[in-house]
Amino acid sequence: MDDYRDSVKSGYLTEKFRLFHLKDKEPKEYEYHYHDFHKLIWFISGNVEYHIEGKAYKLEPHDILLIGRGQIHKPFIGTDEAYERYVFYISEDFLTEHSEEGSELNICFQMAQAEDSNVMRLSPADSGRLFETVKLLAHSSKEPAYADEMYSRILFLKLLIELNRCCIANSEVFHKTARYDKKIVEMIHYINDHLSGDLSIEELSSCFYLSKYHMMRKFKEETGYSMHQYILEKRILAARNLILAGTPATTACMECGFKDYSTFSRAYKKIIHALPSDAGI
Repeated sequence: MDDYRDSVKSGYLTEKFRLFHLKDKEPKEYEYHYHDFHKLIWFISGNVEYHIEGKAYKLEPHDILLIGRGQIHKPFIGTDEAYERYVFYISEDFLTEHSEEGSELNICFQMAQAEDSNVMRLSPADSGRLFETVKLLAHSSKEPAYADEMYSRILFLKLLIELNRCCIANSEVFHKTARYDKKIVEMIHYINDHLSGDLSIEELSSCFYLSKYHMMRKFKEETGYSMHQYILEKRILAARNLILAGTPATTACMECGFKDYSTFSRAYKKIIHALPSDAGI
């Protein structure tokens, strides 16, 4: 497999947020992929195991998945039941524009990372109450009416606010039961925390007391990525975020573990389909 995969970045978002109500009666095969935006999935039905950054979650009806931008994921779908879900694409700009100090809209995504879980499982009362807003949003998107864009935005803000309140009130809503290889998940955390450092196969093998070939094979089995590919794309995504935040491209290059700018620039263009210096990144 090529070290760079053009298909890995999936989905496009031109609006601030977008809702899809999807029901697949026949199972589809998905590649491991990531998005430039955040994704919230309200799961309705199906025999689905969702893999996110090395962890596998067996979903139950009305589970809520919180997948941050850049997180690598893939659903594995059984054949015995239709896979139904509501999927929200959410831009970082939307979360930033509608946040106030002390009332950030991305708290649920931040807490998912802090709790090391991508799945929320609300109480029946909270789930039923929030799902009414989801249904109103779905209906609003299908039936154009007076001020429909404003109404949808208000409904979505309401959903996010109430979801964040549920997180803040009780962190135990984050479902901790997942199937995973402890060493690989520890390695994923280490890689994402040390993108500027030495992440060579030799260094990681020594750090985690694993043989190189066993480590690389297990990593590919659990994530769908070769270790080189995973590290490269995570470094590029981190560098892009720094550049978007105003960091000079040459500085972002070094801070994300690249030894020279030309190598960084080539990899960036291959993965992001733009040059680091482009104003419209």
